[in-house]
Amino acid sequence: TAVRVVAPDRPASRLPVLFGFPGGGYNRRYFDLEIDGHPGYSQARHHAQHGSVFVACDHVGVGDSDTPDTGMDAEAVARANSATATAVLERLRIGGLHPDLPPIDAMCAIGIGQSYGGFLLTLAQATLPVFDGVVFLGWSGIATTPPWPIGLDRAEILAGRAGNGLGHPKRPWFHTDEVPLDIVELDMTKIPGTSASHAAWSTPTGAGGPHRITDRDPLTPGVVKAVAAAIRVPVFVGAGEIDVVQDPWSEAAAYTGSDDVTVCRFRRMAHMHNFAATRHLLWNRIDHWVDGVSSARQAQESATEAGTAPR
Repeated sequence: TAVRVVAPDRPASRLPVLFGFPGGGYNRRYFDLEIDGHPGYSQARHHAQHGSVFVACDHVGVGDSDTPDTGMDAEAVARANSATATAVLERLRIGGLHPDLPPIDAMCAIGIGQSYGGFLLTLAQATLPVFDGVVFLGWSGIATTPPWPIGLDRAEILAGRAGNGLGHPKRPWFHTDEVPLDIVELDMTKIPGTSASHAAWSTPTGAGGPHRITDRDPLTPGVVKAVAAAIRVPVFVGAGEIDVVQDPWSEAAAYTGSDDVTVCRFRRMAHMHNFAATRHLLWNRIDHWVDGVSSARQAQESATEAGTAPR
C-alpha cells in the first residue's frame, strides 16, 4: 500500500499520528490537496502545523497501492488498512520510515475515514483494532443515506448520462456554492463509467481494485450495526450540513461500546468536507479532539505505571 506522510518541520520524539482513509472515487491526495491557485486545502499540512504526523493512505487497489489480481471483500481491505497503520507506526518508532524523519513514538494513533473510508475504518477498528480513537467524516454508523434527487438512477449517473461537470447530479451534495467553480468542475467532471475525474486526488478504481467483492452494500441501513457497537475507543463524528448523515445527533447510539462519542455538524459544508469554505473549522475541531484523546491516554499510562489505574 502507498502512503503520504506529512510531519511537523521539527518533529518531537512523541506525537499524535493520524491516518486518513479516503472515500470512493478518491485517493490519498484528498487529504493533502494541492490545487493550482488555491492554497490552504491540505488537511494533512494543517494537522502537521498543529503538531501531529499525518499519514494519508491509499486503499489496496487505489492510487499508487498494488492492485490485487484476485477478489478482496471489504473486510479484507479493512484488514490491509490496519496492517498498513501497524507497519507505519512501527517504522516511525524505530526511525525507519524516511531518512529525514527521526524516531517518533505515537502519543496516540487516530484513524480518520471519509465516506466509504469510514465504512472500512469501522470494519477495521472493530475486528483488528489499531487506533486509540476513530474519526468518521461523512459516514453514518446507522444509515449512510445520500440525498439523491427523486427518480434519479445511479446507473445513469455512473454512465454520465445524468449530467457532468457543473451539471453533475451529485454536485449539490458534494459541494456548496461557496466552493470555487474551477475546483468543482475539476472534481465533478467524471470519466464516463467511473466515479473518477482527471484530478490528482481522484481514482477510477474502488477499494480492493477491479476484482473487489461487493457483497456488502455500505448504503444498506444497519450494515455496520454490530461492528460499530464493538468499537471501544473514543469516536468523533463529523458531518456537513449537506451530507449523507441524516440525523447527526442520533449517531452516538451506533457506538454503544465507546464511553466517549463526539458529534459535530458544520455549516456551509457539503459531503466533500475538504473543499468546503469552513473546512478549517472541522480540522481545528479534530485537532482539539486529538489533544483530548492524547491527554486521556497519557493519564491512563501514568496511572498504570503508578499502579493506580482503575480495573
